[in-house]
Amino acid sequence: MKRNSKNLILSLFCMTLLSFSSACKDKNQEPINTENESGLIFSDDFEKIENGKKTPFFNTANWSKESHPAGWVNQELQNYSPTKVTVGMDGERTVMIITADRNSDRITSGRVNSMGKAKCKYGRIEASIKLPKTAKGLWPAFWMMGNNGAEWPACGEIDIMEMGASGGMEAGSETKFLNSAIHFGANATQHEQQYFAGNAKVDLQDGNYHTYRLDWTPEALKIYVDGTMFTQFDISKNNYFHHDFYMIFDLAAGGAFTGIYDISGITAIKNGEKAQMMVDWVKIYKTAPTQ
Repeated sequence: MKRNSKNLILSLFCMTLLSFSSACKDKNQEPINTENESGLIFSDDFEKIENGKKTPFFNTANWSKESHPAGWVNQELQNYSPTKVTVGMDGERTVMIITADRNSDRITSGRVNSMGKAKCKYGRIEASIKLPKTAKGLWPAFWMMGNNGAEWPACGEIDIMEMGASGGMEAGSETKFLNSAIHFGANATQHEQQYFAGNAKVDLQDGNYHTYRLDWTPEALKIYVDGTMFTQFDISKNNYFHHDFYMIFDLAAGGAFTGIYDISGITAIKNGEKAQMMVDWVKIYKTAPTQ
């Protein structure tokens, strides 16, 4: 769902739940396509080597942290602060950590983007992510925006993964209910969207890392979860998806996607608690290999 616009149509999530027909593969797998490492044009595993030891590292040449007040977009309830995007260890993994915490009636979280830094036109874009329990109110996402200087939606938007939709909560399947979408149009009043939402056969909030991937060609946007296709969008005649795009990771709270507009309705994190979205690695390949 559009993350830089306000008051989007909530009917996006009034749909019949669709089943993700194939079970996801190994939840802890390494990056898909390791045999094609020669095509790798970008990689970040949030570490550097110092004195022969692996150390967590946030590379400002790749990422920018954002700062925004509550209500900035989509009637979301969180404030975004750069302090909520950090790096650290999760077991033996070096990871980027996006933390949402709640202090009374204030939720503060993180958002990071690669605008003007890590960008691509076509290829394979994938990330290994561990999601928090979204319960009621959290909205984690991995998505892309056009890096062409145009305003939304003329820049184009690709939502690879977002969870926490009201439809999943209503069905009691919020830990499996996944949404992918594209947004485009000459201006906000001419905004168009295509989307797909459905249940994976595995819990994507099970405390394990799952790989979310976009294979992008001039003809199509194909989205996979742990190597299994989730959905695809035909862009062969859509001019909004044939230029550079950059990546965004964020952990929102409330707003149009969740259907929660008051902090009292958020149960995912209570006063004094926190939730975290962790990114193990991100990779971009210059081409999307034939399956």
